[in-house]
Amino acid sequence: MFSLSPAVDGAIIGIAALGNVVPLALQDRIVRERCPCDPSEVPGFDRFAIGLHSDAASRASDWTRNLALIVPPIAGLVALGPTRAFFEDATVFAEALAVSGALVNLAKYTVQRPIPRAYAGDPDQLREPGAYLAFYSSHATMTFTALTDLAWTMRLRYGEQGWPWAVAGILGTSVAAERVLAGHHFLSDVVVGAAIGIAVGTAVPLLHEASADRSAVSVRGAMRGVSIAGTF
Repeated sequence: MFSLSPAVDGAIIGIAALGNVVPLALQDRIVRERCPCDPSEVPGFDRFAIGLHSDAASRASDWTRNLALIVPPIAGLVALGPTRAFFEDATVFAEALAVSGALVNLAKYTVQRPIPRAYAGDPDQLREPGAYLAFYSSHATMTFTALTDLAWTMRLRYGEQGWPWAVAGILGTSVAAERVLAGHHFLSDVVVGAAIGIAVGTAVPLLHEASADRSAVSVRGAMRGVSIAGTF
């Protein structure tokens, strides 16, 4: 179903993985800790998040995000076994997550937006590098990326089904809301994260599926000419 190139896809995953790991390893040198901050610099539609501080919501978002990352490949292995189809799906899934993670880090370390808890003056956050990486939400991005990729893979492999899209929407929205309630993100952080996650989770499987369609084209010789057959 998916067309993969070990060289190209391996390079994309490898480079994107560096984009995930290197900034994290160097964040003490990269991040500029600048709070206490003035809440008035936050747009009005985001300001309500300042003062939210739910540790229960934070833990729930961690668990839901982790399940979204772990369950799809495990379910694929159970359904397909260690087959070529499973490894194709797993590679596309890993590539989507790697690309999303690299894009998140690029934005986070470029913008360096304080989280709502930092704006609220939480002393545990003021000297924490991660408290200056609000924009945009990695939890929302990775959850939507994983579940959107799953929904497209299910559609391409088994035909259209409604439940994967419902799961993506419900769990993705749940994680986004929990990150705001936890005081770790503003509304704009999770909205942008959701949009990027959906975009990457759609683009990566469809680009590989399109490549598979193009690779199906064949040129056939005939006595009086050449015929081209394939799916477009």
